[in-house]
Amino acid sequence: MRAGYPVFDGGVTDEVRQSWKQAHGRVVAVDIYDDMAGEHHIGYFRRPSMDTMSAVSAVSRQDELKGAEVMFKNCWLGGSPLVQNDAILKTSALGALGELFATCHTELKNL
Repeated sequence: MRAGYPVFDGGVTDEVRQSWKQAHGRVVAVDIYDDMAGEHHIGYFRRPSMDTMSAVSAVSRQDELKGAEVMFKNCWLGGSPLVQNDAILKTSALGALGELFATCHTELKNL
């Protein structure tokens, strides 16, 4: 069903994605399917820097949603403009960005 949804990605080309990768290292695409509207939106984000994570942490102490907004604004590279402006699409993207922190796992070993 979703395969037939029109895709909104802000006109981002392969060349643009490659330039983002060269400039920022790792870049992720967040696919958001709006089943009510029958649309597929894509937002592109870079991984957060330590400065961004520090700002998110500081703001989140007062308001977690505003902290997530700091993450969004600092990591946003491009994509569907609606992802930036529609509260439901943006909230979905924020949830996906939160999953970035679960992509790495560590082990502590007592030597």
